[in-house]
Amino acid sequence: MAIAVALSKLAGLGTSPISSIPNVVSLITPLTIGQVTIVFMVILILLEAAFLRHDFSWWAWLQLVPSVIFGVLIDAFTSWLKWLPLHNYGAQLLATFVSIVILAWGVYFEVNSHTILMAGEGIVTAAAIALHRQFPKVKVWSDGTMVVVAVVIALIGLHGLVGVREGTVLSALITGRLVNYYTESNPKLTDWLQAEV
Repeated sequence: MAIAVALSKLAGLGTSPISSIPNVVSLITPLTIGQVTIVFMVILILLEAAFLRHDFSWWAWLQLVPSVIFGVLIDAFTSWLKWLPLHNYGAQLLATFVSIVILAWGVYFEVNSHTILMAGEGIVTAAAIALHRQFPKVKVWSDGTMVVVAVVIALIGLHGLVGVREGTVLSALITGRLVNYYTESNPKLTDWLQAEV
């Protein structure tokens, strides 16, 4: 998933909705996208606590572990992949599609393995529980909210749609469908991932 974020960052056509706010903030501040991602994940965990209140488990703070690793790896892969020749729109668009395919594969493993969720999915789960709504519907609202916030930050801080572009829209439209495709086309792997240890 970190490779996917790094690749979409370097392509410059916008990242996934969950990474859109860190991406835009990294363009305004001296912080890297990985550093902003870590701070953003902490904020999401605090929002989880606000949604769930007394039902918030202190085990949820374990989300900090993959969040920190995720942020560090995003910066590492962004640095390592700088050699890619992404100087024309075709190459940028191809890199964006590749990043979406990789991201969906990562989400497929994350969701089906029933291990610690990343804060991006954790906040959706918490909101779904608190609002008595289905996860997919809350996920759509969550992604949309993050994109809107990223657009507002970009317009205020960068005076344009910098960091939120067609790649963000493509990611929002395609990632979930790819996760469903991976789930349905790999039943044995899915069953193995979901099996109780």
